[in-house]
Amino acid sequence: MTDPHARPLDGVRVLELAHLIAGPTGGMYLADMGADVIKVESREAPDASRSVYGVSRAGEGILHLTVNRNKRALCLDLQKPAGRETFYRVVKTADVVLEGYRNGVAEKLGIDYATLAPMNPRLIYCSVSAFGPEGPWRAKPGLDALAQAVGGLMAVTGEADGGPVLVGAPVVDTIGGLLAAQGILMALIGRGRTGQGQRVDVSLLDGVLLSHLARLSVFHETREPLPRYGSGHPNLVPYQAFQARDGWIFVAVWRDETWAPFCAATDHPELARDGRFATRADRVTNRKELGTLLEGIMAQRTVEEWMTLLEPLDVLCAPVNDYPQLVQHPAVRATGMIVEQDHPRAGRFTTMASPVKLEKTPGTIRTGAPALGEHSREVLREAGLTPAEIDALAAERII
Repeated sequence: MTDPHARPLDGVRVLELAHLIAGPTGGMYLADMGADVIKVESREAPDASRSVYGVSRAGEGILHLTVNRNKRALCLDLQKPAGRETFYRVVKTADVVLEGYRNGVAEKLGIDYATLAPMNPRLIYCSVSAFGPEGPWRAKPGLDALAQAVGGLMAVTGEADGGPVLVGAPVVDTIGGLLAAQGILMALIGRGRTGQGQRVDVSLLDGVLLSHLARLSVFHETREPLPRYGSGHPNLVPYQAFQARDGWIFVAVWRDETWAPFCAATDHPELARDGRFATRADRVTNRKELGTLLEGIMAQRTVEEWMTLLEPLDVLCAPVNDYPQLVQHPAVRATGMIVEQDHPRAGRFTTMASPVKLEKTPGTIRTGAPALGEHSREVLREAGLTPAEIDALAAERII
């Protein structure tokens, strides 16, 4: 009989050498599903998530508490020969290496795929970088905002009469983490068939380009650049956020059949008969005039009043929630994504559950984010090092 408590990735060991959001998020997804993710850091340069944002609980950075849950921690100085040799011994026990160094750093340290693969032919080696392993920007340092800028996302975000705007959440880092986890899982499936590991490359820039999939395909056909529409849409009007009497509401009339009922619900049925707005094409052509009229109309009722009026008409609508409203919204609460977690040092705090929901083997939060090097001795014992060897590494401050 199969173990009813088994998780999908039980028995898969991942060595994670990554900081902040993208790589650690990929590792978090794998760890939630049962992988033994070992976070490899150095004493001199630990994961910046331990201190970034300046928000912590009992000395534990709040981002670190979230993205590094369910992981173990190995503190190891890879710049020293004894540290690298120790890492090589751990690599022989691993299924996956997930690294997020700037391109060229892993090679300089001697922990790149070409070096590690002969030691462990079954090894899957996933690199997460900003701009990929090839091209003139391969060695550039990267972060979410730079990828948004060069990848065109910033250019198409913002109001029509304003400048480029950074997306308010680090979505590109998150996409990178998702793609890394997906690439690793596909490589694991492939290894199950061939017995061979392989290299997986994920870049934030590739993730940004994927986000443009629908609209960039239109550009390739028309060669016309996409202007900024604020919260609007190039082919649908109305399709935007409006300021209601007590907040903001997003409204989209996406079918001509719902235009007249929408107008009637606003107490302005004459708009449906106005030749400037009769069809979707007409409304797109005259978006500015219609937008100005609707702004005045939508300001007359509350968000809840508009929701009550528009939802029965199949008009797409939703409140524009800020963070305090977001965490209390019934649709958000129903996802089960916002959960409580206990941590041995930080206590009880609010965090996110796994976004991938498996019916029989769901992802779970089992352990808190580790302290720096918390499991160094444990991991090295599992890799076959003797107590004397571990003590010697500790004496030399390599672990």
